[in-house]
Amino acid sequence: MLLPNRFGLKVALSLVGLATLQVMGAGPVLAAPGDITEFSAGITAGSFPAGIVAGPDGNLWFTESGIDRIGRITPSGVVTEFATGITPGGDPEAITTGPDGNLWFTESLGNRIGRIDLSGAVTEFTGGVTPGSHPVDITAGPDGNLWFTEFNANRIGRITPGGMVTEFTAASQPEGIAAGPDGNLWFTEWEPGRIGRITPTGAITEFTAGITEPRPEGITAGSDGNLWFTESSTNRIGRITPTGTVTEFTAGSIAFALPVDITAGPDGNLWFTQFNANRIGRITPDGSVSEYTGLGPDSGPRGITLGPDGNLWFAEGHSDRIGRLELGSGATLSPASRGFGKRAVGTASGAQQFTVTSTGTAPLIVGDASIGGPNAGDFAIANDKCSGATVAPGDSCTISVRFTPGAAGARSATLSVPGNAAGSPHTAALAGTGIAAPVSSPPHPSGGSTAPHPNSAGLASTGPDVRWPAGIGTAVLVLGAALAFAGRKRGRRSI
Repeated sequence: MLLPNRFGLKVALSLVGLATLQVMGAGPVLAAPGDITEFSAGITAGSFPAGIVAGPDGNLWFTESGIDRIGRITPSGVVTEFATGITPGGDPEAITTGPDGNLWFTESLGNRIGRIDLSGAVTEFTGGVTPGSHPVDITAGPDGNLWFTEFNANRIGRITPGGMVTEFTAASQPEGIAAGPDGNLWFTEWEPGRIGRITPTGAITEFTAGITEPRPEGITAGSDGNLWFTESSTNRIGRITPTGTVTEFTAGSIAFALPVDITAGPDGNLWFTQFNANRIGRITPDGSVSEYTGLGPDSGPRGITLGPDGNLWFAEGHSDRIGRLELGSGATLSPASRGFGKRAVGTASGAQQFTVTSTGTAPLIVGDASIGGPNAGDFAIANDKCSGATVAPGDSCTISVRFTPGAAGARSATLSVPGNAAGSPHTAALAGTGIAAPVSSPPHPSGGSTAPHPNSAGLASTGPDVRWPAGIGTAVLVLGAALAFAGRKRGRRSI
């Protein structure tokens, strides 16, 4: 979906730039997950890009509402503009891929539905479209037709690939439209603040409960089986189940961010543009929001879609650029190294912790952590909360390692953590020193005395003198004297 012209938003707003601008011309660009690249080469000034969609040819196709053209941009950034066949003043707005392999778009001021083939040939259809109806959004339906909203006529239109139009009433100021998981079409109603559902046969049901204020805009089907929509005036993202239960979530940190369009990403989350804040937002199925600020100042992002390259592409209405947000997993392992100090051989150290952080825009899937290197056996994983885990962007997990040296000297190894992120496996250096265990032995005597080696009875001494420890010689003499005295006493008693 996109922002209709009734706001007068083609007049540039005075906005504050939130990030460094990276504008690229044609050619491949190396970028990391979360990086934003903006393409301007080949896009005519004042074109006011609005809607954008992935085409069946592997390129992105977008509307240029300010100059009545349809643009095509390759994943590497080469732009081609098509003007022939589009009536001046038609104001092309939304664009979608049709079941016939062509691109279909609305002309909001021309009250027409346009079709452009992959060669750039345009056909316009007016028959059956109410004059002044102001067609806004368009999507491919489950019935093989195209469905579109008519804001001023309070109608939902259906057009066959052959150009036959049927209109259905009972909707009030319909805005965005998307095919739902239930086989029906779902649409937003601007001023009453409703979500509508229309069957392929034209039966309409409207839901109002749970929508705080009016002006829901873009809508898309999520991978969770629900419909997700933007609420521009209240800075909210809404979720509605196929049975009509609505839940609202704050769309970000800026009070008047003006969320406009929304699309489902390959990561199971929803991605949306913030027109006033110059940001791209991501909301998880449970309502957690992240914001990406790498757009140029006064960019005014509007339409957003998943590209054939697996990245998010969006139209920047104010800056005449097409932007690309890189998707993918990223990871860091910190710290880059740990020292375990000196340990006696065979004794274990305390565990030291490493942290794996998911730094990309898609979940990080961690493989089995391992330890390798020269002395891998001296180090062991003590506690592993990462191996086999799926870590959401911004979250982290931990791995703890112990050191038990198997020999004396410097010991080293490497902790390796594989995953689906670029640069895998991520590694950290492990180091420690083994020291020999002390040998247990009696203390060395501090002094001594010399005493004759005791002789066996009747045998002459043949050994050397013995150096006795201090005091022992005296003790021996005293003991000998005592024994001799005792013998004499025993002898006297026997006389």
